[in-house]
Amino acid sequence: MHEFQKKYENEINELVRASRVCAQKGYVSSHGGNLSYRVAKNIVLITPTKLSKEQVGFDDVVIVNMNGEMLFAAENRRPTGETPMHINMYLKRPDLNAIVHAHPPVLTGFAIAHSDLLSKPLLPEIVIEVGPVLSVDYAEPLSKELAAAFDKVLDYSNAFLMKNHGVMVCAKEGIARALEFSDMLEAMAVSLITAQSLGSVNFLTEKDLKKLENVLRTRSMPFPGNPEKVKSLNELFINDRKKQNREK
Repeated sequence: MHEFQKKYENEINELVRASRVCAQKGYVSSHGGNLSYRVAKNIVLITPTKLSKEQVGFDDVVIVNMNGEMLFAAENRRPTGETPMHINMYLKRPDLNAIVHAHPPVLTGFAIAHSDLLSKPLLPEIVIEVGPVLSVDYAEPLSKELAAAFDKVLDYSNAFLMKNHGVMVCAKEGIARALEFSDMLEAMAVSLITAQSLGSVNFLTEKDLKKLENVLRTRSMPFPGNPEKVKSLNELFINDRKKQNREK
């Protein structure tokens, strides 16, 4: 066993489990998607390229530094081609330590539709724990352009809808939490479609968000997004909606 594998054995096992669960839930298929887990300031565990997430095992996990350079990989393994996108997000959001990039069917449907409804305040748990699901313009997968496409929105949420591609879901509390957020978002997307079929989608109000802010402050919980930039839920949701209305 490599020295890094010994040191981060528990974390590697967590990433393996998250990868397999992601596949079992149908959030990824074939070689699609990728997961990463930053376990130290300069050390990132990441899933390999060209391997089904359901097949990822302990020795398949690749270890890279924050320059994207391999510190460890089994002889027949290389990191996902979207490693630069993960590294870019960690560099610009040092508060994050886990990322799940997947293609959950319902969320990906919203990405294909270019819908912004998931960026609205719909459910309190999502509002306070994840933030708005912000759209990222389409860019070719595996490209530097895709990594750079996140720059405009990265500070303002922990979840991002890539147009005609899928989602990136981030967490500050580990890879299991990032997967839990993915579950929450996929469930919210299903609920939103149900609400639409019933004829009415209602958003939380500015007053509702103020009360949720008090919950965060009372419990000393961080706001979603970059803690250096985000100080208010209204800033993330209501003000953004007013800006969009003015632009229309």
